[in-house]
Amino acid sequence: MPRILRVALLLGAILPAVLSAQSIYRTRHGAPGTPNLPAYKDVAGSFHGKIKSLTKKEIMIETEDDQTVSMRVSGKTRFYKGNEPIKASDIDMETLVTVDASEDADLKLTAINVIVNLPPKNSDSK
Repeated sequence: MPRILRVALLLGAILPAVLSAQSIYRTRHGAPGTPNLPAYKDVAGSFHGKIKSLTKKEIMIETEDDQTVSMRVSGKTRFYKGNEPIKASDIDMETLVTVDASEDADLKLTAINVIVNLPPKNSDSK
């Protein structure tokens, strides 16, 4: 009887460790045969710069460090001047904007909000 008790206690101690190790593997690497999708899918970011091109399908801005960023424009893209909604056609080239973007499943950027940067108000005016 003591031998059966020892085997049962040993199995009770080892079995949970073995089972939990298998579940960690599956959660980290997915089920066998499934692709490993990147962890950064749908990450949002903000870009600040001057508009170089604006069409119904694409917005291209040049950032302050001379990088050109191209993003898709969709039906969900919203355009603002301050807090007021505007049309895309109301924005001139070389206008400073901030663009909030998300990354699609195909790893391309899509503009969510395009905000025209208003010039700072002078506090010297009386």
